[in-house]
Amino acid sequence: MSAFVYADLRQKLITGELKPAERLSIRKLAEEYAFSAMPVREALRQLASENALVGAARKAYRVPDLTPTQAADLFYIRAVLEGAAAETAATRLKQADFDFLSRMTEKMEQTWVERDPVAFLLANHRFHSRIYGGAGNNALKAIMDGLYVQTGPWLAHGIVNLVNPDNWMSDHNGIINALRTRDAATARRLMEEDARWGVDLFRGVD
Repeated sequence: MSAFVYADLRQKLITGELKPAERLSIRKLAEEYAFSAMPVREALRQLASENALVGAARKAYRVPDLTPTQAADLFYIRAVLEGAAAETAATRLKQADFDFLSRMTEKMEQTWVERDPVAFLLANHRFHSRIYGGAGNNALKAIMDGLYVQTGPWLAHGIVNLVNPDNWMSDHNGIINALRTRDAATARRLMEEDARWGVDLFRGVD
């Protein structure tokens, strides 16, 4: 039960269903999931240990309320590491990976037209995690997984509240083409540019 709650809350952080500074009550979550308080508390503790949540009180947690500079710093780290992961993945990914990435790109394009940020960010994460997971570096994958959980609420906040929806999309097809042709340098550059969107956005917020 704890693993279920953990996975569900983690996805809600990645897709921005949980907002910056949002308070999470153990009692209310237990009622929502129809579980006892214990598995909910354990899931929240695990997320807090990963810096995805902050313990706000004895019976509540909250999503971190970062400053724009702190958010930009996280996106900067993500850009550097994800670029490195894409460079390595360019020598490892196979046709099944490219097919999956193309499906996720189509899903992002569809949800972009529908203006569905949750579905868009879910497909976006699946796209990116397939690439950084394909680098074959478990330590890097663990770090990237954590960064997506930490930046998810802020990425959602940015695309919903700070920019025109026409600016959601980036060159995902270009990333796929670079990976498919084993052009590691271009894959790294395009991936870094994709993640730096968050850096540029939040550095421009007062």
